[in-house]
Amino acid sequence: MGPEEDLNTLLSHNDHLNILRYIRAHKLREPHLVLSHGKPLLGFHSDGSTTKPSQSLDDATRLAALEQLCIAALDVGNTPLAESCLHALHVATSHSSVTKESSRYRKLLGMFLEASAKFDDAAKVYDELLVDNPSNGYAAKRKYCILAAQAGKEEEAIKALNDYLSMHPGDIAAWNQMAEACLSVSDFKGAAYCYEEVVLGCPLDSNVHMKLGEVYATAGGIENAKLARKHLAQANAKLARKHLAQAVQLDANNLRAWFGLINASENYLVEVEQASKGKKEMEEEGVEVAKELILFGGAKLMEFYQGTVIGKLVERLLKDSAESM
Repeated sequence: MGPEEDLNTLLSHNDHLNILRYIRAHKLREPHLVLSHGKPLLGFHSDGSTTKPSQSLDDATRLAALEQLCIAALDVGNTPLAESCLHALHVATSHSSVTKESSRYRKLLGMFLEASAKFDDAAKVYDELLVDNPSNGYAAKRKYCILAAQAGKEEEAIKALNDYLSMHPGDIAAWNQMAEACLSVSDFKGAAYCYEEVVLGCPLDSNVHMKLGEVYATAGGIENAKLARKHLAQANAKLARKHLAQAVQLDANNLRAWFGLINASENYLVEVEQASKGKKEMEEEGVEVAKELILFGGAKLMEFYQGTVIGKLVERLLKDSAESM
């Protein structure tokens, strides 16, 4: 029996070694499963003390299992067990690839220091990894996580994530995280730029379009405080409407996007109403589209809320919105 078997079969035979191999091969995050089978395989108790292993392993197999068990222990907050695994890795063999100076060992050490709330020491470990290899994406991401976990270091965290993205511009998850970080400091222009990058990687994700539309709507509301920036505000209103419309097209059940679309259309009408006479004439077609979207969005929402407890409240709000046009 080997790791090519399905997981249920391996579990039924209590095959510790191949269960760990299966989890590694399929990149599963199953820390409790790893702990359940890794501890008896390697001879560890939960407190980090050792006992007799369930079977003898060659060096490469044992080292791989130790790394896996160490990460799983950190995942569930069992630092004593993780520390024991680190010690076992260090003393295992001087001929292995996992030495005290190797990137594999230092990666685990950095994770352990983070789990122990020794953020400065962990940052030093990651800095050393980046000196050895400036394109080490793992170390760069962990530096951001360390800063993001500490209150008052939002701007430093954004800078660290920006450094990572300059080396790894294709990481969509990192762009999404950057957008959230920008929103946390009210940088709506930066958040919009980041969500545009996410849209390029996930063009069919309704929620991404919805978030981008909401950011543009918020940016427009802020920018129209100054007359000189009204054109920017109107442009943002159009972009908000565009992406929210795309969101409901991709997912017709996205209620948040329907409400956002109506709100963005109303904001657009307000922007146009406050514009110059010439600008109003240029936006006549856009005004008609906005009014139709408000009516259409309202009808769709009523379909969802018909017969519900808050149905009458939604109907009243939509009626007020239609009368204000």
